[in-house]
Amino acid sequence: MEAEHEFDVVVVGAGPIGAATARHLTALGADVLVVGPDEPARFDDHEGVWAGHYDQGRLAHVLEVPLVASLLANRSIRRFPALSESAGIEFAKPTQSLAVMPEIVADPESAEWFDRERLVANAADLGVEVVRLGEADLRQRYPHLSFEPGHVGVVQPEAFIVNPRELTRTLLTVATRNGATLVRDDIVDIRREAGGRRVTARSGQSWRAQSVVVATGAATNAIGLLARPLAMDTFGATVVLVEAPDPDESDLPATMYLKIREGRTLYGGIVMPPLRYPDGRWYFKCAGNSVLETPLDTSDEIARWVRTGGNEKDIDDALSVLTDLLPRQRFGPAHTRPCLVSANHTAHPYIDQVEDDLVVAVEGERGVMAADEIGRLAAELVSTGRWSDSIPHDLLRAVWDVPLAADSLGR
Repeated sequence: MEAEHEFDVVVVGAGPIGAATARHLTALGADVLVVGPDEPARFDDHEGVWAGHYDQGRLAHVLEVPLVASLLANRSIRRFPALSESAGIEFAKPTQSLAVMPEIVADPESAEWFDRERLVANAADLGVEVVRLGEADLRQRYPHLSFEPGHVGVVQPEAFIVNPRELTRTLLTVATRNGATLVRDDIVDIRREAGGRRVTARSGQSWRAQSVVVATGAATNAIGLLARPLAMDTFGATVVLVEAPDPDESDLPATMYLKIREGRTLYGGIVMPPLRYPDGRWYFKCAGNSVLETPLDTSDEIARWVRTGGNEKDIDDALSVLTDLLPRQRFGPAHTRPCLVSANHTAHPYIDQVEDDLVVAVEGERGVMAADEIGRLAAELVSTGRWSDSIPHDLLRAVWDVPLAADSLGR
């Protein structure tokens, strides 16, 4: 009987971080299997988990907090040109990244993310040019836009809009070209065996590997492949797409906008310039207000959320912010799409060897822009078994929601 093939590493999850991990592992000479579902054709009859990278546009910039988030993103962004050239796929489009907020943000939670001075300081630490904008500067620099009075901003002139679908395709193309095997399936079990691990898919197929990387994003706790849940929260988010009848009419930077009037938050989220979606049409993309209203804990809860298509009340919020922001712009019909976002309790990615042959690599909504660097760090950890980066590993270690039960140790 022919001996079963044993991979060096199985990467569970074929999204941006899993794909990036696979591409860096193959560059280190590893024999890699990547397993993850393909994007479903529709969501109204969906069963199972969903992925946040089923989208056409995410910001890639350094206007983030904490500083480590900006650093990881910047390391990834620097590799975009070479990565795109190696695969022959364009996945990043230059843009200005503009953050706009009141001069004084009273709400502590909002102030954590919309702190202009911290954003400027982080960019300075990384040597990235940004421009601080007062209220008058905003009007002068963007005369065609109408911001809420009393608001100020900071702009990174050289940022990118990344297409998450195309980034993932690029990373998988490079990984498979370097020898990785890609299987479209869902892993439902990871078990320890003598000398390694066995992973089993929903289809019944199973594979042996010396090590396993779990890179399953927002669905990590819901699918229960780890012995205990990570300290992270997952939410059903809504993307509102508003058709742009003529995309060339718009001159809108990618904008993070905290819009507050008389102490009341009217909008807090991202507004993207027109992006072309798979149906061939161009849409403004808005994501923001209801993002934390739908916590999701199980695969069934995720599936039910996805089948709703998103929260339709967000359409009114999106149209309101767009019509105020672009008073001379024509808009077409609007509709929603479901999305998932997650947040680790440390506000950092989890990149950690949680058992001697099991590594986790999980990040939330910044996972697209930082994916290639997170994948590189995870690949080096798997390959060498130790942490050698200048970022202290303690910042990126996994944190758990519950203690490890004694009967889970053999799993």
